[in-house]
Amino acid sequence: MRAMLRELEGRERHSPRDDIVRLAVRLRARDACEYCLLPTTSQFHVEYVIPPARWDAYAHGQLPAVPPLPGRQGPEHVDNFAWCCPFCNLAKGQRVEQIVGQASHRLFDPRRDRWSEHLRLAPGNLFIVGVTGIGRATELALSLNDPRPTGPLGARQEMVLAGRYPPRWARGWTMPQREERSA
Repeated sequence: MRAMLRELEGRERHSPRDDIVRLAVRLRARDACEYCLLPTTSQFHVEYVIPPARWDAYAHGQLPAVPPLPGRQGPEHVDNFAWCCPFCNLAKGQRVEQIVGQASHRLFDPRRDRWSEHLRLAPGNLFIVGVTGIGRATELALSLNDPRPTGPLGARQEMVLAGRYPPRWARGWTMPQREERSA
């Protein structure tokens, strides 16, 4: 895996349709959506963390809530890709930030952030709760708890009942029973 990423790092541009790029992004994500942790069960996407259409504004610091990440090499580089389920990819679209209350917060960035610091699983592992501004912005923007039958909550419920969600490596990321969301 590391050798594959090192080989890709040497390339100037990557295509999300390239099989090697897709495999590297999928393996780096440990075979689960980097936003909601849904295991890869269908046609997942290689998603742009910062969409190409927003790249110039991002790179020039024109998105105040989304400061540039030093070392990010461009919109068409593997370091700007995330493994993403269809629910999160469709909901995220071109978004990189979301208003929460009266403040704008950037969305969770899998290359910059640790999931467990911004998002948690509610007891029972069905609901995803944002515990920081970034987490709440991501929860809202990606509609992580959309209850419609065709939404992510239904897919998560099926995975919870089958014992496949959350992934084994994320099973300690549940909120304590009494913990309340911070304001």
